[in-house]
Amino acid sequence: MDRELVKQNIYTRLSQVERLLTDMLPSEEEYVDIHKYSQYVREDSQGLEIWTDVFRAALKKEKAVYIPKAEQPYYIDGSVLIPSGRHIRADDDAVIRQVKGVRVLMFRNEHTVDGTYHPPDTENRDYNISITGGKWEESHASRAGYGKSGMYDDDRSFYGVSSCMLFNNIENLSLRNMAFACTAGFAVQAAEMKNVIFENITFQNCFADGLHINGNSENLIIRNIAGEVGDDLVALNMYDWENSSVNFGPVRTVLCENLSLAPSSRYKALRISPGVHWFEDGTSVNCTAEEFIVKNVSGIHTFKLYLQTPKYRVGEEPRSKEVGSGDNLFFEDITIDLTGPVDPFEEYLTSHKVLGAFAGFEIGTNIGSISFENINIRLYREKYPMSFLACVGPKSIRTKDGWEIFDPYIDCKVQNVYMKNIVVNGEQAEDIMPYIYEITFDDVYDDGLAVGRGVFERIEAERN
Repeated sequence: MDRELVKQNIYTRLSQVERLLTDMLPSEEEYVDIHKYSQYVREDSQGLEIWTDVFRAALKKEKAVYIPKAEQPYYIDGSVLIPSGRHIRADDDAVIRQVKGVRVLMFRNEHTVDGTYHPPDTENRDYNISITGGKWEESHASRAGYGKSGMYDDDRSFYGVSSCMLFNNIENLSLRNMAFACTAGFAVQAAEMKNVIFENITFQNCFADGLHINGNSENLIIRNIAGEVGDDLVALNMYDWENSSVNFGPVRTVLCENLSLAPSSRYKALRISPGVHWFEDGTSVNCTAEEFIVKNVSGIHTFKLYLQTPKYRVGEEPRSKEVGSGDNLFFEDITIDLTGPVDPFEEYLTSHKVLGAFAGFEIGTNIGSISFENINIRLYREKYPMSFLACVGPKSIRTKDGWEIFDPYIDCKVQNVYMKNIVVNGEQAEDIMPYIYEITFDDVYDDGLAVGRGVFERIEAERN
């Protein structure tokens, strides 16, 4: 299908989704003040007013709940479940804060599912949930680590959940005009969903991913996302590690626009991670990325589009060796200041001639069509001669104590690359070839393990 027609179809479909999600919101008169249920407030041993039971009671009985600004935060000491057909609206200055020391997540929808070990049963799906406004806080000063914060429950029965909020097995979800602060895990983890908007969301002093999106998701609008995080501002991980997801599968039809990462953020990356996930019975699911528009992005140094399994001992089998796939991916209006490699390993810092390539767009997956338009990148080749606009192929970093960080066996191919108006170091590129790179590993370590190769099969480039 024609490239521009594909893009227009994405916009058309998602504009319909946005209208649907706007129409589902209640009128202002329907919202009931949370204080109607203030009889359920209790005091903890530290003298804090705890509102957990208030939220639970209100969301059990009311369709729409309003949270006004208050002098003190609304403290939460356990997980609050949101049933179908519920809507929360908070004043922008209303602070909902998790009590220090709580290890479970704050909010989730009612009928979540775990698809780690087998495809989940999604028959009992939740519908029509929204949260608008409010400042949603944990009480952390650093990243806590998996199994230490944001757990699904005290038993960590959903092993891959690590988040302030979790939404999955849901259709028609709207999160708008929200601020998150001091989250030790992901701010929002979401997957197994259809028809979703995340809009006007900011992160303040957060320590892991901002939005962490996983598989079996379609029709997503991600717009006006900004702030300070400790990892990816937005992660679109259709394939993921089992400590970071409970849902694996395709992600289709995504508009991700107007992203601004704070300069103070530690890790300046955006990950799109296709791959193949294997279930316990030996069956698998192809976790593809299809029909993505990523537009108007600043503050990101590297877009990661490659399989990365958890690190493994050299000579052992990684968790999954199947390279992922994607098609109809569009990157537009993006500014990249590639001051150095996002992953500061010695091989990249010293521009190793075989292992040292890094880029604004790093591809390690099979892609049918990918488009780059209006990309403004600054490279520092006097210091990093192996830096590029885009590279394709395997990666490998072996640690001194015998671990492999990446997947050097990957063979991957990008069938069609379209480039328009590429500006490098302030000048429009007359010839794009010096700024793209195909990585080839010819048995780098003489042990038959680092033997992958990447190929850009067809490249079309034009100027404005």
